[in-house]
This record gives sequence, C-alpha cells and structure tokens, in this order.
Amino acid sequence: MKGCNPGTEGARRLVRRIASVFLYTVSISFCLLSCSDKRSRLIGSAFRSFNGKYALYVSKSEFALYVYNRDGRVVAAFPVAYGLNPDRGSKRYAGDNRTPEGLYRIVEILSMDAEKSSPAYKKLEAMNRVYFRARDGHYRYGHPDLDLGDNVYGSRFFLLDYPNEDDKRRYEGALKGGDIPRRKGKYLSIGYGIALHGNNDPTSIGHLASSGCIRMYNDDIVQLDRYIQLGTPVIISKD
Repeated sequence: MKGCNPGTEGARRLVRRIASVFLYTVSISFCLLSCSDKRSRLIGSAFRSFNGKYALYVSKSEFALYVYNRDGRVVAAFPVAYGLNPDRGSKRYAGDNRTPEGLYRIVEILSMDAEKSSPAYKKLEAMNRVYFRARDGHYRYGHPDLDLGDNVYGSRFFLLDYPNEDDKRRYEGALKGGDIPRRKGKYLSIGYGIALHGNNDPTSIGHLASSGCIRMYNDDIVQLDRYIQLGTPVIISKD
C-alpha cells in the first residue's frame, strides 16, 4: 500500500503478538488459581450437550476470550473487543450496540483461507466488500468522524445462534415493559448476525468498539480456527 512503512507495520504486528502471548500466559496462571466455580459450572454444562474437544468463554470484564478443553483447562486465550454501548448488559434489540450474554453455538464458519470457489470464501469475501460509514455509526475506534471502511470482518467469521430462546424471552419481557424503542412507528427487532470475527481496526481490540459482535486480531482469529467446529459452545459473560 502506498505510504505504508513495512518496518513499522511489522513492529506493530510483533507488539500485538507479544500482547496475545502475554495474555495467554497470564490467563492460564490466573485461571488455575482463581477461576470461579460459576465459570467451571458453565463450561461443564456446555460440554454436556456437545461432543467436541473445546468450548469458548468470553469474559466481558477481562476483554478476553478463553479456549477450554474437556478437562476444564485453558489451552488458549486472546484479547477481544465487543459492543460499544457502555451499558454492559446483554443485548436486547437491533442497534443497541450491546453484545449478548449467555450460551451460544457456532452455526456458520466463513473463511478467507477457504477454497475461493467455496461458499465459505465467497460469502465472507462479499461481506468484506461492504463499506461502513461513520455517519451510520460505524467508525474507527476513537475517531467518530472516520469511516470504518471495508474488510471489517477480516479473515474469519464465526456466526452465533443469536437470538436463542433466552434472548427471545428477554426481548419479549422488554417489549412488554416498554423498553424497546420504536422507529417509524414500529418496535425495533431483536436483531441477528452476532459473530466472532476479525477486524480492520486493530486499535479497537481491548475496548468497547463494535455494534455487538466480538472482534479479534486477524492473526488471533486464524489461530482460534483450529479450535472451532459447527456447534462449538460460546459462553459470553459479564464476568
């Protein structure tokens, strides 16, 4: 790219990788010493309805994603960004900029490293061509006047089964309680399309930044791919 300094970009990538390795090391030590019984129970419960090797746990308070094996041990950890709404409660409706909380499953896997003739590549490639504008609320972290641009999903997109039954009950309760806003005379919908994905704004990682999805560094989400299959449980928690 014109004007790009390869040495500077290489240094930034190295710093991000060191940060990820540091988080991984610290997280394993932390979890071995002090992971809550609640977290252990949630992981155990997720595995009871899943035959695969790994489950994911996203801690909003730590801005981190942990990969657990069936023995309940952390085998990988990565920094993340999530919904930019400072109210860190669970998502209730489309456009509230919150990330949902609960137990979800991965129901679609898209990859820029898949065969170019495959649906997994074609769909993500088309999604990454969409240009997101600041005037519509999609901007670079810390720069509300700067368009987020294209390639916003990066190299992987792991779709979650939001909204699930718990989300639908939450939405219905909010609807009855008058907590769902209207637009053009209609109540806003519950929303859809929540995913784990890469990004084109690495400075946003570790912050409240997305419209509700969980963002990761592109290098990290490629590494995460090795732990993913359809049906992989993803627990999203405020803790």
